[in-house]
Amino acid sequence: MTEAELVQAEVSPIKQWSPIWVVPIVAILIGLWMLYNHFQQQGAMLLLVAENAEGIVAGKTQIKNRNVDVGQVVSVELSEDLSQVMIKARMKPNVTPLLNEASQFWVVKPQIGRGGVTGLNTLMSGSYIELQPGDATRVVLTHPLLNTPPVASADAPGVRVKLQTSDAGGLTIGDPVLYRGYEVGTVESSEFELSTRSTHYQLYIKQPFDVLVTENVRFWLSSGLSIDLSAEGLSVDVGSAATLLSGGVSFDVLDGWPVGAAAENGTEFQLFPDKQSIQDGMYYQFVEYLVFFDESVRGLKAGAPVEFRGVRVGTVTSVPFFFAMKKPFEVSLNQGVPVLLRIEAGRLYENLTLAQLGNELSQAVSRGLHAVLKTGNLLTGALYVDLDINSELLADSRQQALYNEQLLLSRQAGYPSLPSARSGFSNIEQKVLMALDKVNNLQLEEFLTQGQQTLAATEQMLASSEQLLATLQQFVSKPELQQLPSELQQSLNDLRQALAGVSPGSTAYERAGMNLQMMDQVLRELQPVLKMLNQQSNALLINASDNADPQPRKAQQ
Repeated sequence: MTEAELVQAEVSPIKQWSPIWVVPIVAILIGLWMLYNHFQQQGAMLLLVAENAEGIVAGKTQIKNRNVDVGQVVSVELSEDLSQVMIKARMKPNVTPLLNEASQFWVVKPQIGRGGVTGLNTLMSGSYIELQPGDATRVVLTHPLLNTPPVASADAPGVRVKLQTSDAGGLTIGDPVLYRGYEVGTVESSEFELSTRSTHYQLYIKQPFDVLVTENVRFWLSSGLSIDLSAEGLSVDVGSAATLLSGGVSFDVLDGWPVGAAAENGTEFQLFPDKQSIQDGMYYQFVEYLVFFDESVRGLKAGAPVEFRGVRVGTVTSVPFFFAMKKPFEVSLNQGVPVLLRIEAGRLYENLTLAQLGNELSQAVSRGLHAVLKTGNLLTGALYVDLDINSELLADSRQQALYNEQLLLSRQAGYPSLPSARSGFSNIEQKVLMALDKVNNLQLEEFLTQGQQTLAATEQMLASSEQLLATLQQFVSKPELQQLPSELQQSLNDLRQALAGVSPGSTAYERAGMNLQMMDQVLRELQPVLKMLNQQSNALLINASDNADPQPRKAQQ
């Protein structure tokens, strides 16, 4: 068969649509719908940047808001520079408005803090990430993961203020903010600034206590128990129970001050170390003086009061003050220990300028104003500086010469000077030392030798006395001496019986009376005989005559 005889087939397209194509088309549509529904229900992808991934597990750790699941961690990886952890989480679509620029995230896990034990529910379920939405409108999908939970949400009602202090370490995040002992807020943040070498704190005071924060309030550190032993006495400050362990910060309006207008958010205040330092910080206008004390300054410290007749007029600044002295030890030996103090104008009266204060002090020095160290507290030995006027010191040439030398040194150091005098206690101490020197110069060796001899003689006498007492004891202990009291008692009884026999009314007594009467009668009868014998001694032998005695005759002339 030749090529010409070949018949070419005609191809005609099928015009009828085959129903077999319905199955793959439907499958494709279902797949597209499922894919769209999957991405529609997944929500936004959130990126959290953290320092470490402790307690976070990909595919398990949930993100919650008000204890409701709003997302899940899908991956945990290190950053490209290996310095941070990048945590990706898939959020639910209906929570995208919560992911604004003011939102905050942190890991909830078991912790023991000032507020007690928290996060115990995570012991069984594991840690989770808490979402605290902010009040901003712009959606942001990258946030830092906080190490600690925030004190309050950004949109929490209240006021936030800032504190500045040069003392670091006084407060930590979470410490309470107190108003007259009541907890009204919390310390939110703490930051140390290297350029100014100061610490900045942010405080949050919640409603309705935010109205207490005004322009005239002052903030100070409040510890649980503060005991201050100074020249002004014993001061005990007891805070609330919340500050006993951790401390805190207190604020109030000082007595006599107006309340002032309400403080705005971000207002900055100074943080004082204690309430007493607030009063001291009010007196910022002062005149500094240099005083040389020719006695011990032990117990005098910076911050001690300077008083004039019991009224505080200043503060001690530096003890001792050697910064401007070329030969400090020589100055201390010759002129005294230099002490820098300041006289504060605000403590005297209002509207007193520094020039007026200097002129008045110069006039007072010309009238005898001087500084004296006095004991303010006997328990601690703390001293304070007392100013007094004594015109008698102006007549002391030695004191004036010493003050002129001190004045020259003060001018070289760039400060005016005030004269000083010894305190009464120092004078007493000096007199006691002089008396002790006199006692030390006494010739006491001979006196001590005689005393030793006297003591030796006394010891011998005591030994003899002991022997005598022993002999007496032996004598008293003899049986014969023991019987003596009974024998004396018997003799007394016999004498009593003998006396009873001659008592009135007894026979012996009546006989004795009769004998005495007879003897009296015999004596009366013997009286004439005795008289005659007295006149004529031989009357018993020769009869006595009654003739009178012959009288001598007169001589014849």
